[in-house]
Amino acid sequence: MKKNYIALGLMSGTSGDGVDASVIESDGQNSYRVHLDKYFKYNSDIYESIHILKDRINNDPENLTKYDKELQELEKKITLFHVKAVNETLLETKLVVDFLGFHGQTILHNPTYGITKQIGNGGLLSQLTLKPVIYDFRQNDIKNGGEGAPLAPIFHDYIFKKLSAKRVIVNIGGISNISFLTSKNNSLYGFDSGPGNTLIDSWVKSKYNLNYDINGNIAESHNCIQQLLENLMMDKYFQNKFPKSTSTEYFSKDWLSKNLKFLSSDYSDGDILATLTNLTAFSIIQSIADNYEDCDEIYVCGGGAFNKTIMAEMKFAARKRFSEKIIVSTTDSLGVNPKTVESGLFAWLAMSKVSNIPLDYTKITGSNTPKTLGKIYTSK
Repeated sequence: MKKNYIALGLMSGTSGDGVDASVIESDGQNSYRVHLDKYFKYNSDIYESIHILKDRINNDPENLTKYDKELQELEKKITLFHVKAVNETLLETKLVVDFLGFHGQTILHNPTYGITKQIGNGGLLSQLTLKPVIYDFRQNDIKNGGEGAPLAPIFHDYIFKKLSAKRVIVNIGGISNISFLTSKNNSLYGFDSGPGNTLIDSWVKSKYNLNYDINGNIAESHNCIQQLLENLMMDKYFQNKFPKSTSTEYFSKDWLSKNLKFLSSDYSDGDILATLTNLTAFSIIQSIADNYEDCDEIYVCGGGAFNKTIMAEMKFAARKRFSEKIIVSTTDSLGVNPKTVESGLFAWLAMSKVSNIPLDYTKITGSNTPKTLGKIYTSK
C-alpha cells in the first residue's frame, strides 16, 4: 500500500447482538492507528429475527432459497441499521473516511456443505452513506478452496506479532478462534478452536432469561461437572487437525441437548453453565497446547474477554499446562480494545482489497493460493 487510508470497519459477530464500528488509519504494512471505536446494540426486533431465522436455517442448510423472502427482509433491516451506525460514527469522528469495510451478519456457516452466508446489502449501504463499500469477504476464500473462516489471524499478526515471544491471540465471539502469530521459530497459522460464548449465551437465555452471563458471575458461583466436561471434549471437532472452522450451527442447542442426555444424575442449571464456561476456556488452552510445544503469551479479544470466569479458567489451565510465568490477558494490555479488534479487521481487509493485495490463508482457512478478498461497490 502506497498511502495511509482511513477506513471504517463494521462487524456483527455470530452472537448477533449488535455492530462494532472502528475508524482506523493504516498503510496496511507498517502503521496502524485506531481513531474511534463505537458499539451499536441491535434492537429486540432485529436480535430476535436473527436468532429465529438462524435456528430455522440450521435445520435445513441445503435449502437456503426457501428462506429468500425472510432473508431479504432481514437484510434490509440490518443494512439500514448499519447506515445509522455509519452516519453517527462519521459525525463523531469528523475525519474523512475513504471507504467502509462491511462484514454483514453471519446467518449460516457450514463448512461441511461449503456454505457461508452473510446478509447485508453493500450496494444499499454505499448509496445511503455515499461511501465506497468493500464487503462479501468470505466468498472469495470459499471459491479458492478455503472454509471462509477464520479471517482474523493475518490481521492479528499484523498488529500484535512479537518475534521474540511465542504469542497467541484468541478471539472469543460466538465461536473461538486462535491465531498463532509469527515468531522466530513459527510461521503464522490459525483456526477455530470451538465454542466461545454461543453455548453459554444459549443456556443463560433459556434458563435465566438473560442474553449473556454478565462478567461470568453466575458461572463463577457454581461448580464445573468434570465428567460432563470430559464428555463434551470428546467431540470429533476437537480432535480434527487444522485448517478447520466451525459455527454456532454446529455447537448448538441440539448439540448440547444430545450431550446432556448422558448425565448420570441431575445437576443445577448453574453447574451446567459453569461446565460450559469451562468448556470454552479448556478447549482453547487444549487447542493451543496441541499445536504449540510452548507458549509465552495469550491475549484475548472479543466479547469473551469481558467474561472474568472464562479468563480465570483460561489462566488456571494455561499455568497448569505451560508455566506459572505465562501471560494470559486481554488485548487491552496491548493497547487495543478487545471488543473492537474484529471491526478493525474488516477496515484492514477493505484496505487490502482496495490496494489489490493478495492475502495468504493457505495455513488458516485451507485456501489454495493467496487471493484478494471482497467486492467493491461505489455509488459514484
